[in-house]
Amino acid sequence: MTADQQIIEQLRQCSVATITHWLFGKGYQHVFMRGLTCLREDLRLVGRARTVRFVPVRPDLADLFPDREENPHRKAVEHINGGEVLVVDAHGSAEGGIFGDIMSARLEARGAAGLVVDGGLRDVWQIKELALPTYVRHVHAGAVSRAVSAVEMDGVVSCAGVAVRPGDYLIGDPDGVVVIPVPMVEEAIAHALPHDQLEVFIRARVRAGAPLLGNYPPTEEVRAAYAARRIGE
Repeated sequence: MTADQQIIEQLRQCSVATITHWLFGKGYQHVFMRGLTCLREDLRLVGRARTVRFVPVRPDLADLFPDREENPHRKAVEHINGGEVLVVDAHGSAEGGIFGDIMSARLEARGAAGLVVDGGLRDVWQIKELALPTYVRHVHAGAVSRAVSAVEMDGVVSCAGVAVRPGDYLIGDPDGVVVIPVPMVEEAIAHALPHDQLEVFIRARVRAGAPLLGNYPPTEEVRAAYAARRIGE
């Protein structure tokens, strides 16, 4: 297992809430993507960012990519690698679907780790059938070509209020999506992994009837009981 694969596997065990709170404390105040809907709450999103940027449409922008297959809208789908998350900056456009079921199916076939769209999708009832963790701001049955045009791949983008650099780590759960800058990821895991494992133990105690006092936050006695349980596993 490579170092990157190990990071990905560890992030699968961390919650968006814990990572977000920790990054806030480190001065990263704009890492949680706001206003997105999770289409598949049963799937975790974990991967590294590939980006594509759209701008409001204007007629002469068609000159940028006379070859249709070089247009970032299609090229991003055909060049996504396994384990990567396609992050789409469409300025929150609600005027059409950036992707539908066919292009989303191609992302799944190429092994994409997820799709995050600050804009619209269509065919969402079919996209929900794919094993593709997907987060989106709007649903719109129409094509988006009359509203926005893709102009760049693999640049720094703004998605749902967050600056995303290619290669950033993203994790998503039903709470939403958080972006982890590469220099912060190992420290984030070192905090979040044991924190979330301890909270599983505390949650079980509270569900069994234990009061919040002494358990949340945990006393040293509770921490010792947790440590003893870990040793016994």
